[in-house]
Amino acid sequence: MSKRTEEYFKNVPMKSYDLLREGLIVLALATVIVVVLAAVFRSPDYPTVRGEDVANLQPIAFLQTSADILAGNHGVQDYGPPYTSDTENAQSLFGVKPADWFGVTTPVDPAEDLVLKPLRRVALLNSGVANALQEYEAANPDQQQAWATAYLDGLDQATEESGKVSVPSGDYGPVAAMMNGMLALGQAGLLEGAIESGNQLPYSLNYTKSLLFFQDDVDAAVAEKLDMKGDQWGVSNETGRFPGAWWLWPYAFLYQIPPMSSSPNADLQAIAIAFAAFLLLFLIPLIPIIRALPRYLGIHRLIWRDWYRRGGSRHSQSP
Repeated sequence: MSKRTEEYFKNVPMKSYDLLREGLIVLALATVIVVVLAAVFRSPDYPTVRGEDVANLQPIAFLQTSADILAGNHGVQDYGPPYTSDTENAQSLFGVKPADWFGVTTPVDPAEDLVLKPLRRVALLNSGVANALQEYEAANPDQQQAWATAYLDGLDQATEESGKVSVPSGDYGPVAAMMNGMLALGQAGLLEGAIESGNQLPYSLNYTKSLLFFQDDVDAAVAEKLDMKGDQWGVSNETGRFPGAWWLWPYAFLYQIPPMSSSPNADLQAIAIAFAAFLLLFLIPLIPIIRALPRYLGIHRLIWRDWYRRGGSRHSQSP
């Protein structure tokens, strides 16, 4: 120790302490406890919801999702940044919209990126899909919308047998053939690859678009079944009755109380409150009254009562 340190600790009783050894002992015990608990309880992970599973097990739901996207009913359509330039619905706090600062960083055109683009890959191998796609893209937007809407209505009376979907006859134009191509793509397990085919890197970890495909209906239905929706405290739950990420609980709690529970700006409000709480804790050493509370409360005297009982306060001095 330096001379100043030695002078500071003069008359203060000391004893040897091996910090490295104690740290290794604690690390070893914690490792054993974590490994044993992980082996006994494990994580109740729910299998990934894949396009292949939905297309094979719930083909009508798969077609409804695909046709909804084609008809322009996807939730991303008017979400705003970072997906679209529609800033009207961007979340705001006191008139400030942080999403506008960064703009569209992940552009998504649901109909183009999630349906038409994958179908173009199918069209390379299927002339029926290629002809249907050509007819659809040559039509005006009103006609395209009419075909997609009629097909969605027809799906309400559709039947399924052995993975094949039968839709009552109607004026669906080329949409019926296009949706059959989408179903075949999904049942083959190639949907996600076709959606993410535009990635520049050979091993991309960005699955944003393929995850957006099922977000409105399929993923919401699965989350509701597992009690993992936001209004069910899902952000801090594992599947079933198991506890989840406890460190997210304070943040998840904010979503359950007004105004966050019903506000369209709930995400931004919760982030602002959580950041304000963090800032308060971070600045405690600089806040005059709060930083002096430990001295006034005297909790340190209770913790070190043996030291003060021996008259330790007589030896305390300023550095």
